Amino acid sequence: MTLKEKAALIAPTLALLALPLVASAHEVATYQIGSSNYQFVVGSLNEPVVVDDKTGVDLTVSKCYTAACAPTMNSDGDMDGPAGTPVTGLDQTLKVTLSAGGQKKTLALSPQYGKDGGYSATFYPTVATTMSYEFTGTVNGTAVDLTFTCLPDGTAKAPLDTAHTQISDGVTQTSVSGGFACPLEKAALGFPEQSAALGDVAGLASSARTYAIGAIVLSVIALGAALWRRRS
Repeated sequence: MTLKEKAALIAPTLALLALPLVASAHEVATYQIGSSNYQFVVGSLNEPVVVDDKTGVDLTVSKCYTAACAPTMNSDGDMDGPAGTPVTGLDQTLKVTLSAGGQKKTLALSPQYGKDGGYSATFYPTVATTMSYEFTGTVNGTAVDLTFTCLPDGTAKAPLDTAHTQISDGVTQTSVSGGFACPLEKAALGFPEQSAALGDVAGLASSARTYAIGAIVLSVIALGAALWRRRS
């Protein structure tokens, strides 16, 4: 095998190694809401999330069998199974607000097909930034306002924290762990070449229009000059 052939075989492996490590996971939080215990599992659809690609809020809610509300976890620290009975109908009582910097956008939640207790809200991230998902409304008649914030690239997932924290009247957080990744720049995951962001594409299109207009103007000037010389 020639050196060139060996390089061709190794190149794809090197390119994969060059990709950033992304924490593709969910945040798991348990709450005492009213007189019952619930588990909220929050993350994003189609992880890893990349700028300009379709994603969405991913929410799963279970009513826990026990106060401990312990889920089944896998070796990576991600949820392997629910902690109790799936809670349906929350698309009628909850909404989610996306927040990034000073920008906010409220979306309706829709039940996920084939996943009882699962809900989603589709959106397209336009900037690689830290964003939060805020769920407001009611659960079993109790008002809730629960916020989950993504982890910037390279940030470790949070270990299990079982401190009890009162969130609002009738709502107490009893545990929280894990985390979900913030959107990445589109170029970060491009292969075999880096992808241009939509802003870069728009800039190139604008430049192309400028050059085209300039070419038309020069053509008009040249045509006018030719006609003037012919009349002379």
